[in-house]
Amino acid sequence: MAAVPSHPNEDGTWTRLEGVDGVALWQRERTTFAPITMYYVIAPPRQTEILYDPVKARDRYEGLTTAR
Repeated sequence: MAAVPSHPNEDGTWTRLEGVDGVALWQRERTTFAPITMYYVIAPPRQTEILYDPVKARDRYEGLTTAR
């Protein structure tokens, strides 16, 4: 059983929105340069997918978790 991946080691306030074996959806509030909210869909060994739309991020996460 794969662990829920942790967020990348980057500045910002991180909140894990969802997580199952090997896949996670994180929200990052970045304040460097300009305030922005980013959503990270993390499913190793793939790279992190960064999305700026919470609906698209949730859809991508759901697609990865139901495909298992």
